[in-house]
This record gives sequence, C-alpha cells and structure tokens, in this order.
Amino acid sequence: MSKVTMPKGFFSYIITQSLGAFNDNFYKMLIQLYVIQIVALDSPEKVITQASYLFTIPFLLFGPWSGYFADKFAKSTVMRVVKFAEIGVMLFGALAFYLGNLDMMLFILFLMATQSTFFSPAKYGYIPEACKPEAVTSANGWVEMSTFLFIILGTAAVGPLLSLHGDNAFSTTFYCIGIAVVGSLTALTIKSVPATGTSEKFPWNPVTGLFKDLAFLKRQKPLFLAALANSYFWMVGLIFQNNILIYGKNMVGDDPNGNTLLTLLPAFLGIGIAVGSPLASRLSGKKVELGLVPLGGIGMAICGMGLFFTTSNYTLSSLLLFLTGAFGGLYIVPLYAYLQYYAEEREKGRVMATSNILNGLFLILGTGIYELLAVYFAFPPHLIYLIMGFVTILAVVYICTVIPDYFVRFCFWMITHLVYRINIIGEERIPLKGAALLTPNHVTYVDAFILGSSIQRFVRYLMLKEFYDIPLAKKLFVLMDAIPIDPAAGKGSVADSLATARQKLLEGHVVCIFPEGKLTQDGKMNEFRPGYESVMDGLDCPIIPVYMDNLWGSMYSKQGGKLRFPRSFIRRVTVYFGEPLPATTKAAELQAVVESMGKELAGK
Repeated sequence: MSKVTMPKGFFSYIITQSLGAFNDNFYKMLIQLYVIQIVALDSPEKVITQASYLFTIPFLLFGPWSGYFADKFAKSTVMRVVKFAEIGVMLFGALAFYLGNLDMMLFILFLMATQSTFFSPAKYGYIPEACKPEAVTSANGWVEMSTFLFIILGTAAVGPLLSLHGDNAFSTTFYCIGIAVVGSLTALTIKSVPATGTSEKFPWNPVTGLFKDLAFLKRQKPLFLAALANSYFWMVGLIFQNNILIYGKNMVGDDPNGNTLLTLLPAFLGIGIAVGSPLASRLSGKKVELGLVPLGGIGMAICGMGLFFTTSNYTLSSLLLFLTGAFGGLYIVPLYAYLQYYAEEREKGRVMATSNILNGLFLILGTGIYELLAVYFAFPPHLIYLIMGFVTILAVVYICTVIPDYFVRFCFWMITHLVYRINIIGEERIPLKGAALLTPNHVTYVDAFILGSSIQRFVRYLMLKEFYDIPLAKKLFVLMDAIPIDPAAGKGSVADSLATARQKLLEGHVVCIFPEGKLTQDGKMNEFRPGYESVMDGLDCPIIPVYMDNLWGSMYSKQGGKLRFPRSFIRRVTVYFGEPLPATTKAAELQAVVESMGKELAGK
C-alpha cells in the first residue's frame, strides 16, 4: 500500500489546534482542582456540573453562525482569527483567578467554549479541502492523536505546575496565556485554502438557524446518523471526565501527591485515545472504515465497566482508562472521516457545525445524566461507570440495527483481518459517486468480504442462492443488499436476478458480479461468462476489472477440493483494481484484461 502524504503546512495546522486543546483542558482542570483541592468545596459535583453546562451551551447558541463563517470565508482565515481571540480570553481567565471569583471562572469557560464552537467547523472542514481524498482518514487520525496527546499534557500538567507554584492558581494561568500566543503564531503558517463561498444567508436568529441546520442534516440520513453516533461518544466522554476526579479522589485519599495522581487519571484516558486514533487510521488504510465503530464501542463499554471492580487499585484503573481511550480512538476517527468525506464541498463547514450542535445537545444530555446519577441519586463514581458501560453496549447494538452498514463493515473487517493482510492497488479508480460494475476473479468463499474491505463504497453482490440462503449468514447478506441468483431455477429466474443488478446500477450503486460464476477448482481462472453483458447493455457506467492475488491455497479457497487450515495464519494478499473499461466490453476481452493484471502482479 502506497504511503499517504500530508499537505505542506499540515504540521502547523496540527500544532495550532493541539495547543487550543491544551488550553481548554488545562483551564478546566485548574478550575476542578481549585474547587476539589484548594477551596475544598463540600459538593464539587455541583460545580463540575455547572461547568459542563456552560461549556456546552455555546455549541447550541452559536453553531449555525460558526458553520456559516466556515463556509463563507476561508477556513484557514477563520482559524487564525479565532486563535488570536484566544489570547484575550486567557487574559480574562487569569484575572478571574486573581480575583478568586468562581462565577467569573465559569464564565471564562463559556467564552472558551464559544471560541471552540467557531474553531471546530473550520478545523474539521479544512481537512478535506487541504488533503487528497485518500488522505482524509489518515489526517483525522493525526488530528485526533495530537488533540488527545495535548489534552493529556493539558490535564496532566496542571497538578505538578500548581504544586510548583505553591497552589497559587493565578500564577499557573500564565501558562495558558503563553500557549495562546504560541498557537496564534503557528496559525499564521497554516497553508491557506480558498473560501468555498456558501450562497446561504447569514442566520441572524441562532435559534431558528439551529433548527434549520438540524433539519438540513437530517435530510442527509447517512451523515445525520454518523453525527448521532459521534455525539454519543462525546456524551460518554463527558460523563467519564466529570466522574473521573471524584472516582480518583476516593482512591488517592490524602496522598501528598494527590494533585499529580488525580490529573494523571484523565491523562491515561487521553493517552489511550491518542494511541487508538492513529491505530484507527492504520487499520482503515486509505478508506473510511466504519467497521471499526462497533468494535471501538464494545471495547469502550467493557473497559469502562471494568472500572467498577478496580476502585482500590490505581494501576489497574489507569490501565482500564487507557484501554477505554484506545477503543474510543477506534470509534471516533472513522466517524469524523465519514462526515468530512461525504459532505458536499460547499457544505462541509455547515455539516461539521451541525454535528457540533448535536454534540452540544448530547453534552447537555450527558451533563444532565451525570447530575442525576451523581448529585440527585448520589451513586458512587464506580457504579456510574458500570451503568454507562451497559448503556454503551445497548447503544452499539442499536447503532448496528439502525445503521446496518456499520455492522456489515464490521463483519467485513473482522473476517478479513483475522486471516488476511490486504494490499490495495488502484482503489482511486473506483468512482466516489455513481454506478460501476466490479468484475473480479473468484478464488475463495470470502472474496466478497475481501473486496468489500478494500474499497470506500458499499457493494451490492450477485451471489448464488444456495449460499445466500445459509441460515446463519442470510441476515448478513440481506443487510449487504446482496442479489441472489439461482441458475437451477431456469433462465427466467436468472434474468430476474440480472435485472435486479441492472436496477442497482441505474440507482447509482456499485455492483459486483463474478464473471466466472463459480470458484476456481485448480487455482486457474475459469472462463468468463457473458451474463453481465445484458446487465450493462445500454448503460453509461464503467466496468472495473479486479484481480485478487495470492488467495489460492488460503483458508477459504478450495485447494485440495475443500476448505483447509492455512499454513500461515496471516496471509498477505493483493486486490488490484484495473483501469475502467467501457460498458460494451465483451467477456473474452474482459477476461484477457483480468488475466494480464494477474501476470503483471506475478512479475513484480
């Protein structure tokens, strides 16, 4: 697989947004330690809840405005303006601690969230404008990794620096001012991108604009559902973060290093996300791999539930927090990449801003849930983690039910990555939109899964009815929108199946037909049958020849006449997408092209 390269100036972009994440979390953690350790309030949960509400409201109030600015003006310019505003916010933040005014500190959180509201759509909308399509997932992996790495630094640095300055919170705020200045300077070196220039009018009434934007996103069902899944992550993350210091306070007690130990707990969570994010990018390759979403969600739930049993073991709790974060990275990166990848060019800022609005709604919901569990019901923090773990398992099951594409991709990913390591060549030849017919050679029982794991789009497969009707697999094939074909039922039945495949192409989908019609029995390619020609008759869409290499003799091939255990558990295979051919290409010509692709790979 060829290396994915980032555009010039991307490092400056990474540093700029990362320093903003540092300041947000440094200041929030400083307030939390101020009320828990320095002022030692009797009910810190109430203050933490108030802070959470104040930090989420701007995403609702100003979400439509932020999306408008991100689409109206150059996203690089928007980021620079917002970063310079951060300097002023941090100066007022220092004044709040100098006066010891808790209400003013909380108001500064509101201003910081407002700044983040305007920065976020430009930040995420910038990626698909500055990067090539195949680099979008990788770029998101770098962004999420660096974001949470600096979240770690921001949360972990507060305790030691506060102790270094003799618990003088005012002196500690000067680090925030310095970081804001550095972030503003690096923003100047971000590669500029042109404004997309939305034709929408400025939404003067933010409340009307809020409902208008939500309706706009809801009309794009796949994007809306992905945004909902994304928002659930932030809701759970908020509950974990709000709960973590109280959980840790009960664990460390009066330890003289209490400040440092407390700030390290959320740092372990952040380290996990920082590790999981590039891992998600690596496992996704050059595509948006939604199959990682349910895997990440289940992992988050199980590890979070484990915190119920480790209240007396700091090391084990830290490990579980790390693993929770790592699975969180697998969950969140594909969702962000999906939103950026599939949003229309002139609407990317609006899509990301509306996603932030949903995030704000879910953050408020999460704050309410935490307040209900921690303040009104007075549940101990370890029980809150157990409850949220069960809820997350239910949420993942629900996601896979209402968005079956996620479950299908998950199955593709699990089946193929347990046995194969896939090298992909020519995936850019698959059109991002519109119809196309894939015509691969047929070597194993899982060719469809291998092919589906190799491209960005969902594929509708023509498959033999005897396999389609396998009881345990049929539900999966239905979710895949597979097209059963039964040659034994006569020509009329076959014609109906081919007509269905043709209709899928007319609807703009990618369809796969294995022209050989059956698995190879000896490793050599069978003669291509002309059935697909009737499907393509009169259509104006390409045929994409595909050759899948090094599959003969693998676990699911018929070498020796039956399924066999592989000699090596992990097998490296290549999926090679050839140059698009016209719809009029005949079977003999198509077979010659696919065979030549196989010889080309054999000669490398």
